[in-house]
This record gives sequence, C-alpha cells and structure tokens, in this order.
Amino acid sequence: MDSKEINHLLELARIELSSQEQEKITLDLEKILDYVKQLQELDTTGVEPMTGGTSIQNICREDEVHEQKENDELKKSAFNTEKGYFKVPPIFE
Repeated sequence: MDSKEINHLLELARIELSSQEQEKITLDLEKILDYVKQLQELDTTGVEPMTGGTSIQNICREDEVHEQKENDELKKSAFNTEKGYFKVPPIFE
C-alpha cells in the first residue's frame, strides 16, 4: 500500500495520525494483506462454509402472532395507547 491509499483510508475513517503512526499502520496493513493473500491460495474444495463458527442454537422462543386486544387488559399492559399504537411523551417541545 502506498501513502496515497493510506491517507485515503485515514480520511474515510476520519482518523488523524502522526507520520510515525502512519508508517506503523502501513506496515501492519501490508502484513494483514499478505496474510489474506496466503489464505486465498488455500484449496478449500469440499470444505463446507461456516455460518458462525459454533454450533450454538437459538434458545429463545419463536415469535407468536396475537390478535390485538382492545380492552382494559391491553391498556394496562401497554400503558398508554392511542389507535392501536403506543403513546409516549414527546422528546422535543
């Protein structure tokens, strides 16, 4: 990577670095890109892609659809509603 590319990345990220820090980040990014090139050379034929790195499954319940209730029970549980929507106090005056 040349200094023009590094300066462009720093500008996009809105990061200001000293010239010494820019030199270090240039070397670090070159090492990272070299490693990515090495990974691209690997033969992954027959290797199944991973989706997350673990076999953990969602332990939360499935979403359930309920008909909207227009009675006192809904008003108690939803605090303050108007026309089927939650009514909240304004943030701005």
